[in-house]
Amino acid sequence: MSDLISTAVQAVSRHHYTNHPELGSVPQSTAQAAIERDLARAAVEPGMRVMEIGTGTGYTGALLAEMVGASGHVVSIDIDPGLTERAGKLHAERGVSNLTLVSGDGHGGAPEQAPYDVVIGWATPTHIPAAWVAQCAPGARIATPVYIAPVARTVGHVTLTIDDQGEPVDPMLGPAVYVDMGVEINTTLGIPLFFVDASVEGESPAWVSVGWREMTPEQDPGDTLAMLQYPDFSQKVAFSNLEQEQAARWRDFRAYCVGQEGSSRSNLTAFGTGAPDWITAIGFSSGSNAAVLTAEGELLGNREDSPAVIKLHDVIRAWQDADRPGLEASRAQLTRSAEGWIVSASLA
Repeated sequence: MSDLISTAVQAVSRHHYTNHPELGSVPQSTAQAAIERDLARAAVEPGMRVMEIGTGTGYTGALLAEMVGASGHVVSIDIDPGLTERAGKLHAERGVSNLTLVSGDGHGGAPEQAPYDVVIGWATPTHIPAAWVAQCAPGARIATPVYIAPVARTVGHVTLTIDDQGEPVDPMLGPAVYVDMGVEINTTLGIPLFFVDASVEGESPAWVSVGWREMTPEQDPGDTLAMLQYPDFSQKVAFSNLEQEQAARWRDFRAYCVGQEGSSRSNLTAFGTGAPDWITAIGFSSGSNAAVLTAEGELLGNREDSPAVIKLHDVIRAWQDADRPGLEASRAQLTRSAEGWIVSASLA
């Protein structure tokens, strides 16, 4: 951790923002280690103008305000006006004066306060919005979680630079886990905001996302969801005896799957459930066969000799033979779209 980040962490009480005696807490807050990791990725310096996407508890904005100092400024945006109002009260109690709060859709940024030297995100868009790039000064840095394939929950973190022509260049990938970034307040219970092809709501929500959605329209993703909700085959696949390491290794494996075939025309498949199990899984399907590996190391498939199960086993072996690479080993690519830039990952 840099001296600048360390000094800010010491100066700002996390407890003040996450568990205030009068204003209480909020449903979600980012882990301290992830905050410090992503502040380092953003490379914030004193005197900078920073746009923060995702006010949340207000804690990260307070850290950024400390880091940029009196000569810098932070603009923090959140879709939920309740969160910006709460953060404003907490900042006022501490006398924070170099931070502006904005309630609204973060995809549009805050053009009135532009240009920015850094844009830092704490929620996951499907692409890098054009507005962010347009509101950056030459040489600015964008550091944000982002989707790296058009399949639900296939996300990573990208850092990139804005060149003198106003174009994003030099993307670098790393791991990250953040909530989806929508155009409205997220009220879904366990179901992603993006790329969901079939879902079941109610007391036991479940969903599936398939990369072949436009390849084989005659196939019903609902059938795939049913196969994974009620699999005829299951098997334990342990990457580690330690729970935290198992989850991290699974995220590395997910990145490998995305890098192998993360394009829109693929068999890549994500599956998950809400309460009480909160399953998150990645794998492959074809409409008539399906197999996924959960973050807890449970392989689920429609049958033991399923082509999808066989493929998933093959990919696991290939990943292990390659010394279990993570997202850092993938090559990031930027593709211009009508809304901004799509970030994709391919095996280097």
